Amino acid sequence: MLKTKLNGKNKIMAVNTWAVATLRYSAGVVDWTVEELKELDRKTRKKMTLLGALHLKSDVDRLYLSREKGGRGLISCEMCVKAEENNLAWYVNNSNERLMEGVRKTRILNSEGAQEKNEFKQDRQNATLNRSAEKKMHGQFLREMPETVDKVKTWEWTRNGDLKVETEALIFAAQEQALRTNYIKFNIDKSVESPLCRLCGQKGETINHIISECMCLAQKEYKRRHDHIARLVHWTLCCKYDLSRSEKWYDHQPDGVVENERCKILWDMNIQCDHVIEARRPDIVVVDKEHNKVIIVDIASPWDHRVYEKEGEKIEKYQDLKREIYIMGFKEVGTSRFQIQRP
Repeated sequence: MLKTKLNGKNKIMAVNTWAVATLRYSAGVVDWTVEELKELDRKTRKKMTLLGALHLKSDVDRLYLSREKGGRGLISCEMCVKAEENNLAWYVNNSNERLMEGVRKTRILNSEGAQEKNEFKQDRQNATLNRSAEKKMHGQFLREMPETVDKVKTWEWTRNGDLKVETEALIFAAQEQALRTNYIKFNIDKSVESPLCRLCGQKGETINHIISECMCLAQKEYKRRHDHIARLVHWTLCCKYDLSRSEKWYDHQPDGVVENERCKILWDMNIQCDHVIEARRPDIVVVDKEHNKVIIVDIASPWDHRVYEKEGEKIEKYQDLKREIYIMGFKEVGTSRFQIQRP
């Protein structure tokens, strides 16, 4: 199954459905030892690593965490058997059938402490999440994520399942600081002379720095990413207001001005004002003619724990422009935070 061309999510689902699930039939019948089940899990992870579905240094607990909570969603052999034994014990303990009453009296199954299926699953998932978050390196990404962040939308990319399994494994490894950057090599492996970024040489070469803080990447790689996101937002707005656009967003080449009777959209244009304003060229300006409203859109791609900090900076940056546009006669002027799902 790991050699198929399925995407990352569907490969994990296939393993859960066609491989791990076969153990359910033996739960409560075969006397599995904990070591035997752990050995099966180790063999599974080894096979995944050999075929590129799991990074060698990636977090084991997060592999077994559900995708709704930011994990890969693989069911461990150990947990599969334990869950089935719990469900069987709970059924025997709570059934009113005469045959089940007989089974209960024999005490073949230890039904004391058995939990309802969803309660058992939720408790185990929370325990796995806590173990992962408590890890000094692997859990840093989960710990630093602000409580105010929408967790459902944050992990939507893991549930969509549109990434290759190798790409998915690489992204998770990056979030868990499992990639051997200079910072990791210096502080953990003790194998390099300096932890500084090999491009800018100013800050420690962490994943956070490489993704969003390196000045040497700002003018090329970051700008390319910024333009792709802005292009997607522009294409989405064109779809909403029935404006001319390409069939696919990645083929879309925004014009400076697109307009119809409902809306006008400005792309990367200076806004003419009566007063001198430094920040007057946002990425996108949407003029909603029907509601006499203007929306200022400016794109940023910070590391996850800096999302709200960056949003505050952007809003503050365009306050003067907002006032100038309001003076022009529009009833409402606002800044908009578009939710672009990304790893």
